[in-house]
Amino acid sequence: EQAQETHAAIRKMLAEATSQEVADGVRILYGGSVTPDNCKDLIDKSDIDGFLVGGASLKPTFTEIITSCVPPVPLKKPKFIKIGGIEPAARGVNVYAKVLKPPQKVEGNEDLHEIVMGDDTAIVKVSVRDDRHKACEVGKVMRVQNAHVAMIKGFIRLTVDKWAALKPSEEEVASVNEAKDISAVEYELTNN
Repeated sequence: EQAQETHAAIRKMLAEATSQEVADGVRILYGGSVTPDNCKDLIDKSDIDGFLVGGASLKPTFTEIITSCVPPVPLKKPKFIKIGGIEPAARGVNVYAKVLKPPQKVEGNEDLHEIVMGDDTAIVKVSVRDDRHKACEVGKVMRVQNAHVAMIKGFIRLTVDKWAALKPSEEEVASVNEAKDISAVEYELTNN
């Protein structure tokens, strides 16, 4: 409470010397002892805008001070699209797709496999590294999250790298439109 009273007095003095608008715009930092135990209570005070951290910044608990003062970022629910909506420059692609053909090893690359997957709009070749392809059994529906498109010789490959998720799903993909293969369409590089 003493820190809040002091900061309020400083803000009041600024308002009297200049204006309330200026006083409200000035960030007043607390320069006393800041620890992981007291920082949450201090930052919740209306006139304490931050900390001038001294020796505590050299301790391993400094990250606790930072994280306790920053509100957690709520996770967003992923938005899933249909395979037919995948475009050449797509990033952060989320789809539910049924495995149509077993994983095939890519010639000349020991740890890369391609899997044909599809939904009711189209099919696509999915590139997967390491042992992650083992979960992809024919007929199983997979959840692909945060994949990206790689253009291989002008053709779309949906790439599941280390930042992407590839897991079995309970989601239902009743029918697959095998007539539309987005990995069979050749794209030409243009300069626009």
